[in-house]
Amino acid sequence: MDRVPLQLRTWFACLSRLVRTTGEESVSHFVIAAICFCGLFLSELAAQPPNAAIERLLGEQSSAGGVPELASTPDQWVEARWNDASQSGSDGIQVAPMYYADLLTNTRGGRSTIDATQYFGLIDLPVSIDFERVGLFLPGRAFLRAQNTHGRGLTTDFVGDSLVVSDIDSFRNIMQVSEYWWEVGAADGPFRLRVGKQDVNTEFIHMELATDFVQSSFELTPTAVLPSYPHPAMGAVALCQIADSVQLKLGVWDALGTGGGWGISGTGTCLLISELEYHYALGERRLPGSLSTGAAYLTRGEVGGEKFGAVQGFSFQLEQAVFQEDSSGSDAAQGLAVFAAYYPRFREAPVLSHAIGTSVAAGVVYTGLITQRDQDVLGVGLSSAELFQGGTNRETVVELFYKAQLTPRFSIQPDLQYISTPSGIYRDSLVGGVRVQLGF
Repeated sequence: MDRVPLQLRTWFACLSRLVRTTGEESVSHFVIAAICFCGLFLSELAAQPPNAAIERLLGEQSSAGGVPELASTPDQWVEARWNDASQSGSDGIQVAPMYYADLLTNTRGGRSTIDATQYFGLIDLPVSIDFERVGLFLPGRAFLRAQNTHGRGLTTDFVGDSLVVSDIDSFRNIMQVSEYWWEVGAADGPFRLRVGKQDVNTEFIHMELATDFVQSSFELTPTAVLPSYPHPAMGAVALCQIADSVQLKLGVWDALGTGGGWGISGTGTCLLISELEYHYALGERRLPGSLSTGAAYLTRGEVGGEKFGAVQGFSFQLEQAVFQEDSSGSDAAQGLAVFAAYYPRFREAPVLSHAIGTSVAAGVVYTGLITQRDQDVLGVGLSSAELFQGGTNRETVVELFYKAQLTPRFSIQPDLQYISTPSGIYRDSLVGGVRVQLGF
């Protein structure tokens, strides 16, 4: 703060004037705007050494600072910047603004193809602060994520699917602080404890190889009635490194907290979840892989006036590299990898009409298939889920995409999805379009 007092005073003065002139009902929106506004400013400081940052503010960008590579998710980018900061000894504030944009169209089937070409965008701003590095007498680090969505997704009005065409679709436009939590314990230590409003899909039911798929069902669909995007909730997570290659994860959540609030629902419905993850490598340790198995218990509750019984669920996940090119001259790990997941669910009556039952997912991804395109990703996957809405009571999705990494901070991803019997009751749908990712 001492390095640039004039600039920060200017930022806060502008925001204060906006709040005074707009009224109290809009204060919450301007709190989010302040976070985004200052986050873009702080990202320049966080991405460069202090001296280079000052030169940047004076109009001269230092040539010594490196450009961070664009990761599949903002969390991966924050972690990469965090590691860089640890090695260089720079400030403990890490900011990774990211913009996602989907332009998708429903070309046939589903609920409707009329005016079915739609744009949907997500502004994602994760901020991580290491208390020790910024000089505060507190242990661990704090994390905050602000999010804004705008536009219109395809799922609700055009495709009618239950697995959700796009993983950034929030069903309604949001402006919220989606996550805020405090973590104690060293990143490479044997134990970490994280408490606060957080997304269950960050640590649980998550596969790294599936992160580039646009379709939600390759990770955790928003219709799964779990505290995930766009409705993270208050929870506590313990991460225990019980061996070099084995990690045990335990978590408890307020299951029905809303993303726009404090993450506390007051309903008494809880989610208890655990996961055991094992990492290994085959082929003279050239082919990394991971196995994970987990269990979850969701207590009975009520959503939108509709009651549901308790749910017991399990997860089995596999990720495996099967071929790796000689990428000694490249920063990217090039080659072929596969993933597969099985999620059996056992429900007590009554069952929510829009609930997701037992589901499976599998896919293949190839990084660097085309010569001189080492960071491009080609992926194809299939997911299928049991439903409870009548008709076939099943929905199946096949997705094909090619993610072209044009610069370290910019990618374009054409995407094609064939959705068989959306929600079990609509005609087969064919969705095509493009996703753009832009990092700042």
